Amino acid sequence: MKRVLALALCTLPFAAVAQQDDRGYLTALLEDNLSGAGRKITITGFEGALSSQARIAELTIADDTGIWLTLREVVLDWNRSALLAGRVSVNTLTAAEIIVARAPQTTADSSLPAPEASGFALPELPVSVNIGKVAAERIALGESLLGQPFEGRLDAALSLNGGEGETVLTLERTDSGPDGRVALTASYANDTQVLAIDLDASEAADGIATTLLGLPGAPAVELTVKGEGPISDYAADIRLASDGDERLTGRVEVGTTEAGATQFAADLGGDLAPLFLPAYAEFFGPNVRLSASGLREVTGRLSLEQFDLRTKALELGGALVIAADGLPESFVLKGQLGLDGTPVLLPLTTEQRTSLTHADLALSFDAAQGSGWTGTVTMTGLDRADFTARTAQLTGGGQISRGQGAGRADGTLDFTAEGLAATDPALAKALGTALAGSVSFAWQEGRDGLDLPKLSLTGADYGFDGSLSIAGLATGLTVTGQGEARLDDLSRIADLAGQPLAGRAVAQLSGEGALLAGSFDVTGRVQGTDLRAGIAEVDNLLSGASTIDLSVRRDETGTLLRQLDVVANSLTAKASGSLASTGSDIRADLAFTDLAALGGAYRGALTGTARFTGTPEAGTATLDARGNALAIGVPEVDQLLRGDSVISLEAGLAGDQVDLRKLTVNAASLDLAARGTLNPAGHDLNADLNFRDLSALGGGYRGAMTAHAQFKGTPEQGSLTATARGTALRIGQAEADRLLAGETQLVADLALRGGRIQINKASLANPQLRADATGAIEGSRRQIDLRAELLNLALLLPEFPGRLSVNGTAVDDGAGYQLDLAGQGPGQINATVKGRVAQDFKSADLALAGAAQAGLANAFIDPRAVSGGLRFDLRLRGPLQPSALSGRVTLSNGRASDPSLPYVLENIAGTADLAGGRATLAFTSGISTGGTVTLSGTVGTAAPYDANLTTALQQVQLKDPQLYQTRLNGQVTVRGALLGGAVIGGDIVLNETELKIPSTSFGAAAGLDELRHVAESGDVRATRARAGLTGDAAAEAGGGSASGRAYPLDLRISAPQRVFVRGRGLDAELGGEFRVQGTTANVVPSGALNLVRGRLDILGKRLTLSEALLQLEGDFDPYLRVLASTESDGIISSVQIEGRATEPKVSFVSQPELPEEEVLARLLFGRDLTSLSAFQAAQLASAVATLAGKGGDGLVGKLRKGFGLDDLDISTDAEGDTSLKAGKYISKNTYTEVEVDQDGKAKISLNLDLTDTLTIRGAAGADGETSLGIFKEKDY
Repeated sequence: MKRVLALALCTLPFAAVAQQDDRGYLTALLEDNLSGAGRKITITGFEGALSSQARIAELTIADDTGIWLTLREVVLDWNRSALLAGRVSVNTLTAAEIIVARAPQTTADSSLPAPEASGFALPELPVSVNIGKVAAERIALGESLLGQPFEGRLDAALSLNGGEGETVLTLERTDSGPDGRVALTASYANDTQVLAIDLDASEAADGIATTLLGLPGAPAVELTVKGEGPISDYAADIRLASDGDERLTGRVEVGTTEAGATQFAADLGGDLAPLFLPAYAEFFGPNVRLSASGLREVTGRLSLEQFDLRTKALELGGALVIAADGLPESFVLKGQLGLDGTPVLLPLTTEQRTSLTHADLALSFDAAQGSGWTGTVTMTGLDRADFTARTAQLTGGGQISRGQGAGRADGTLDFTAEGLAATDPALAKALGTALAGSVSFAWQEGRDGLDLPKLSLTGADYGFDGSLSIAGLATGLTVTGQGEARLDDLSRIADLAGQPLAGRAVAQLSGEGALLAGSFDVTGRVQGTDLRAGIAEVDNLLSGASTIDLSVRRDETGTLLRQLDVVANSLTAKASGSLASTGSDIRADLAFTDLAALGGAYRGALTGTARFTGTPEAGTATLDARGNALAIGVPEVDQLLRGDSVISLEAGLAGDQVDLRKLTVNAASLDLAARGTLNPAGHDLNADLNFRDLSALGGGYRGAMTAHAQFKGTPEQGSLTATARGTALRIGQAEADRLLAGETQLVADLALRGGRIQINKASLANPQLRADATGAIEGSRRQIDLRAELLNLALLLPEFPGRLSVNGTAVDDGAGYQLDLAGQGPGQINATVKGRVAQDFKSADLALAGAAQAGLANAFIDPRAVSGGLRFDLRLRGPLQPSALSGRVTLSNGRASDPSLPYVLENIAGTADLAGGRATLAFTSGISTGGTVTLSGTVGTAAPYDANLTTALQQVQLKDPQLYQTRLNGQVTVRGALLGGAVIGGDIVLNETELKIPSTSFGAAAGLDELRHVAESGDVRATRARAGLTGDAAAEAGGGSASGRAYPLDLRISAPQRVFVRGRGLDAELGGEFRVQGTTANVVPSGALNLVRGRLDILGKRLTLSEALLQLEGDFDPYLRVLASTESDGIISSVQIEGRATEPKVSFVSQPELPEEEVLARLLFGRDLTSLSAFQAAQLASAVATLAGKGGDGLVGKLRKGFGLDDLDISTDAEGDTSLKAGKYISKNTYTEVEVDQDGKAKISLNLDLTDTLTIRGAAGADGETSLGIFKEKDY
């Protein structure tokens, strides 16, 4: 600001010689040349331009914000002839007003530094200025300058005449603020050598000075300096007071000895503590004293004979002698801080509060005793807000020697700090608890500079070593040096950097630079070992050794980048070139030979070259990159990048404009080309895409696509047009593939208007789909018209052929969106949506009405299926949530099926009434196997969907043809949150129930393991998913897959009687009760059915049951135990059936114990096995088959072996007729078989194996039927 005020004063004399018109030639010249970036000077209203006294009506200086300095009614009395000597000599300058509204703005230069060094030169002023008198009737300073507005009056005069001079200055505050006045009178006469100074400054409380200085309470202050006398014996008294109390008083004396030397002394003291914050009272105390005395001889030798400064907490004293050659002859300085050993707060100007417990200072040198100097500073209990240190010490020593032009001073300073503890945990971790370092220096008389041959810093596992040589001001402070910094464990600074750093790094730097000129020439290297940054790819790349090498020079011609190399694992990057304002040439090369170094799924190689030539105003940038077999772990992208991938870019820079001359990307079957210009005033870009074969993406992608896009303008005011054409598109999803068959065309024409997008046209068309959208903007009204058609809904839902269409409008009127949409199509689809949606999409008022077929949902719940007519009349008023819905949904003639259930719900009819966040349900349905079901109750429409539902069962028949058949009555309830916690309970009564014991074990045909489907279509995969053969649980579950939540169970199932268990000769009636508890994820059934009555029939033998039990044990395949007995010849024989109902085991026991076949023979025929006839043996085998389930390796196997047969089997046909079959190999390749049915008819067959694949078969029966054939057979 001082420089700008001086500039304003400099303009006044030149302005005075301007022509006397409003804006003359010289005025214009001055204004235009003195104005600059962020500064404008305006001079108006001249009078007396050619005289020695000129008048200026107004002079203003403005920055980018406006005028900040105004001078009005300026009168200039000046010496015009002095201009010829390059001086501005102003006798008198007065102004009616000087207004400084604020401090001028400083313009920050945000541009990059110039590549050239600026050089160094001391500043030169264009003219010299000498002002004899300045006066202003009104000075106004803005509040931003002094903290409060100020108005005052200034009178000042300076006279020099005949060897005498006098200065008188008076500044008074004239506004309503606190009173303030500064008065200065000073004079000196050469002939008498009498100096007189009278300064009187005072300001009332809350004044400007005390406010700016931050004195506690902003007291009233007074400062006086008074003294008069000859310069050979001069003394001045100094007094400083606040609120009328003296704070500092004393005297400064200057005199001359008989030898012509100048002697001086000062003695000042007082109670300064009230002028500082109360916290500093312990440092200052009630009495601060400063005394000093010394002598300056005519030879130039200076002696500070005595220096003493004392406060309550500080004692500092010493002496100093500086010889005429500028080198010290002796010095001594001793001091102590913290005299009583308690922490004391230091009166520092920093915002950080700093206290010390104790400090000692000792510094000494005496040339008479030798050339060595020593010094020590020790501190304990250093405490700051950001860190503390238990102890710190600085010790030094060296030599000071003199000679004719050969004076020298050197030394070494060593410092240590222990017990360091930073408040910031991250800084504490980085810094450690101890530091040590050393600095050596050397100075040589006659040499403009300083050497620092040793610089070192050492921490726990980090350090720095280096050296510097600093040349003096004449060379622009040129620094030459070298250094090495090491950090053995980067995790130490991980928290400070905010990244999980690790590893070891060493950095080396050497070279020189001129600090004032900005030039340098340096080389450097950074070496890393196992560096980590918390990014997996970067960590993998930097494992092991990595290096960065740098060599760069900057001078007046520009910056030369000789070398910038980065090497890490399989990555090598190099850059070199020159930077200059007149033109640059920079080149960078990248070679990534194996991306596997990044870890993970990265693979392949990448190389590239980038270059920039010219200037930012006229330059060219190019990029060429090539990848080979690249992979990043995304299958579609990896497929696309297989083989060679090439990127090529060429762009021209012309000021703010970038000319994109070429941008091409070629990868596998993809080609992309772009061109155009980028300019802040408006872009013009074009791009073309040719995707020849989408199968390059892998998976189910197929087809080809081409596209063209153009963008013009800016994001605020621009247009985007795009066209695309796809052929035979497929994505591997059956429904989507059907919709994308044939040729698909996309067209988009968008306009960007102030951050909004206007749809001029958007369309999609192919043989299956048509969709169009247009938009219009009229003031604040924006309207979009929509029209979409699916030409045949049967593509998605085969049971609903026909056209599906949606039409309507959406209007944005600034307050919200008005919707009017309608849809029609097969499946009785006829729906409308009308109403408003809020601008923020948080609320709406919509009416939804229409009809449709429930089967439209089948695509989403497959393999489950529903059908029936739906009608809805709903209102959504409030937030966009189901709880805001009201109205009714009606279902009629409905049907629902699930392949996993043995029944279908038929003739479903009912309503769902929505209101108050709940749905009231009332539905009835028939069951395909018989009976009816009704559902009633309520359920919440918002999470957690609290429900109170009751399902009534009326004569509901359930059956499994191979296992059971029953009829149910009762009710099942669901009460609680459907998202979890709802309890499923109720009572169910089983009417007449039959449980069948199957004649064979249950089983299923085994699948073909490891069967791979080649080029599987979407339809085929969907079919396998429904059949549960894909291994994809989510796909096989379909749209209606369970959520996996478990619900508590509490069901009671009662069957007091008429539960019949039948099969394998068993006919029993049971009764009892079950409880189903646990959860749906872990069902825990309990209870049992016990024998009411029953019998067991074997070959006409009826055995009465003595025990029968059907018990549930953890699942719904019940445990069965049946026991029937008889007595013969004193032997009790029993049949026992025990095990799961799906796999019961039959055993024969007796008392005393006999073999099972013997027990069965006695049980059926009352005799032992050896006395059975052939027919009785066949009957025995049939009985075994009946009980054991058509034979097996048990009893049947024992009988077969007993008769010497290779095969023995008893079978039953669909009508229940039984036959006995026996087979025997009569030679190696000849097999004969005899079969006798229950009517005694026999049949004999003969098989003759000619080869492994060729067989002759012949048969003859008792009824005269014969057969003969030749068969070719092969096993797969």
